[in-house]
Amino acid sequence: MDRAPVETPPTTPTTTPGWTGGVKQRLAWLSLFWEALWPALWPSTAIISLFLVLALLDVLPQLGFFGHLAVLVAFLSVLALASWRNLRRLALPQPAAALRRLETDSGLAHRPLSGLSDSLGTNPKDPMAAALWQAHQTRLRALVRSLRVGLPSPGLARRDTLGLRAALGLALVIALAIGWPEAGDRLGRSVTPSFAAATQPLAPRLDAWVNPPSYTGMAPLYLRRDTQTAIQEAVPEALSIPTGSKLLAQVHGGEGQPVLVIDGQRQSFGTIDPVNHRLEIELTGGSALSVEQNGAVLHSWQISVLPDRAPEIAFATDPTESERQALRLEYQASDDYGLETVTAAIRRVDGPTADAAFIGEDSIDLTLPMPALAPRQARATGYNDLTAHPWAGTPVAITLTATDAIGQTGHSERRVMLLPERVFTHPVARAIIEQRKRLTTEPENRKDVGTQLAEIASQPQTYNNDSVVFLSLKAALTRLINPRNSDEIIAGVQELLWDTALHLEDGGVSLAERDLRDIQRRLQEALARDASDAELQRLMDELERAMDRFLEAMMEQMEQMAEQGIQPEQFDPSQMQQIDRQDIQRMMDQMREMMRSGSREKAQQMLSQMQQMMENLRAGMQQQQQQQGNQQMQQQMQALQELQDLTRRQQQLLDQTFRMQQQMEGEANQQSQQGQQPGQQGQRGDRQGQQNQQQGQQGRSGDAQGQSPGNQMTPQQGAALQEALRRALGDLMRRMGEAGEIPRQLGQAERAMRDSSQALQGNEPGEAIPSETEALDQLRSGAQQMAEQLAQQMMAARQPGQQGRDQPGQRGQQRSDRDPFGRPLNNDGNFATGDVQVPEEADLQRAREIFDELRRRSGDTSRPGFERDYIDRLLRRF
Repeated sequence: MDRAPVETPPTTPTTTPGWTGGVKQRLAWLSLFWEALWPALWPSTAIISLFLVLALLDVLPQLGFFGHLAVLVAFLSVLALASWRNLRRLALPQPAAALRRLETDSGLAHRPLSGLSDSLGTNPKDPMAAALWQAHQTRLRALVRSLRVGLPSPGLARRDTLGLRAALGLALVIALAIGWPEAGDRLGRSVTPSFAAATQPLAPRLDAWVNPPSYTGMAPLYLRRDTQTAIQEAVPEALSIPTGSKLLAQVHGGEGQPVLVIDGQRQSFGTIDPVNHRLEIELTGGSALSVEQNGAVLHSWQISVLPDRAPEIAFATDPTESERQALRLEYQASDDYGLETVTAAIRRVDGPTADAAFIGEDSIDLTLPMPALAPRQARATGYNDLTAHPWAGTPVAITLTATDAIGQTGHSERRVMLLPERVFTHPVARAIIEQRKRLTTEPENRKDVGTQLAEIASQPQTYNNDSVVFLSLKAALTRLINPRNSDEIIAGVQELLWDTALHLEDGGVSLAERDLRDIQRRLQEALARDASDAELQRLMDELERAMDRFLEAMMEQMEQMAEQGIQPEQFDPSQMQQIDRQDIQRMMDQMREMMRSGSREKAQQMLSQMQQMMENLRAGMQQQQQQQGNQQMQQQMQALQELQDLTRRQQQLLDQTFRMQQQMEGEANQQSQQGQQPGQQGQRGDRQGQQNQQQGQQGRSGDAQGQSPGNQMTPQQGAALQEALRRALGDLMRRMGEAGEIPRQLGQAERAMRDSSQALQGNEPGEAIPSETEALDQLRSGAQQMAEQLAQQMMAARQPGQQGRDQPGQRGQQRSDRDPFGRPLNNDGNFATGDVQVPEEADLQRAREIFDELRRRSGDTSRPGFERDYIDRLLRRF
């Protein structure tokens, strides 16, 4: 096939009709042109960017007229030379190169775009050759439809191997951020050299911050006033700041050294560079503050420095002895910015009167718990077991001390009392403690004390021939008769005698009780100092184990007393305390949840309440053993506990029924979205669901452990559970009827349970929710009525002469509106939590979400610094 001119068909033009390659060819040509143009323009662009950086930073006017002019000439010369040198070698791309670029970007082989412009070289009248040529052209046009234009690639990285363009871009961004407010003026000064520019000072600008001390919890005060604005203000600002605040002031521009004036006292700023000055000072007084420069007042303030007053503290109630002979100290304290610590100092006095003189210089220093971290107002109660101290049973003076963050202290008036001591019932233990006490009050009669201990040891039948007691008494006697004994040896003897008496009295109960009080104290301290979550969880685990050991030791002791026929001392029946492990476990679970959600103040309050309850626990358990003869009261208490359990299970069923209704509504909505017509039945279901949501609101707020969505209860299972609850209630009502009167609310609850069971059997959980809600309300009302009747019976059972060791007036009596545990009654008959506002499940969940969101925002570096500082202060308080 030759290339001689021949007649060609009209269907073989240079650009095929209907082909969009003309537009794409132009785009490819522009891409090639940009790849050649940008490397040629880059040097000129870099020179212009460098000039903008210097101009926005206002550097050129500082060089003086001749230096400024020389820099401008240099920039223009270099810019012109670089532009001429690079642009003169710029060549325009050829059309054939654009076609080749299209073929390369599109991944087409054998140059099909060039083939479209070819013509048939043989005889066009040959039908076989014409058909082959036409098929070839059709195939090429099919390939053309997949043409695409790639992005240009100037290849600037090959020329700028050091990456200077990135540094130049960063410098330009910084210059824009600094000089943008005055960009027009700075650019104008940069292109107009002037003799006066180098000597004309910048307009002064004052920036000031007041940072209060961190312990105040106050946010920093940012003050910024331009000179013109400050001069126009006729009345200076009033500023109230706490003492010890740091004032940070900076002056940019102006002439001369700035000066800070406080009530006539002047202090010069430090010089950072010729146009920037800085001063930081602590404010402890003064009423007028101003900043002057070159005789002119840049700004002034009228200030009021608020003094940090010393904390105040007082006894909320007189120091008393708890049921377990622990020292109970209740205080109330306040400070203007927050309390740091609260302590109690105990010293011996020579008598029980208020003006008794001190004996010696020794003291017992106790750290009392606080309800929160650095509270401004605090009222709390501390329990300290000092029965093992040698001063137990002697008159002491107690003084409370509150300390704030800067070390200021406030003291209460002193209170004199007999330091609580344990009363031992075992005769040998009582005799040992008496001699131990003589070592404190009569230290000069040590030999006589040793003689008495030898006499006790010589009668082993009085302590059941216990070898531990015998060896302990002999060891104490040996130490006392040593002529070179010292105070340290005497202290060791007193500790040995105390452990011996405890061993005789109640075996392992005292040791378990001591461990329990120790872990309670450590947990209180950890909550007060905002310890980590890991440490709190570890202490909670230790508390739970110590509580189990204490309860087990008490039960073993009571069983031993019952076997030996020993009757506990008499107590007032109205003060009978009862508690089971479920109550304790529930309180511990709530404390763990509060700690995880950040409600540490409420967890600390609940721990204080648990301490108070455990102080009364042993007396309550003894009283429970004493009242075994009162069969009717025991049956009523058992019935009340069973009714509380029924109430809890009915509440769980209400929660599960509500979830069943929500699931059925969700499935109905999904079916409606898939093509079913909603109709009036769907609308009625929506209205019914809203009504059930209102009726079941209290069910969701309970603490029932519902099933997971993947193990949802069916209506038939719910009907069976409801029927079982109804039968249990009927059995309880039958037994109550044999012993006395049945509350009428229980009969109404039984009928409501029957209606609920029928609705669930009919696969209508929405109809069962109102009946279950009514049954729950009636059960709670019946439990409240039973608890009130039981409390009244306890008050009626009080008899003269059955008071314990404490006389009336020493401890507060239990009121009739409290449950057998001594706590205010709830409406549902369950134990109350006193003044502790226990959050609902929804509140705890919301608190966890807020806590997690604060942590996420605290780690978000894109947020402003002041916001992250504020969030960090919030997290520190939790």
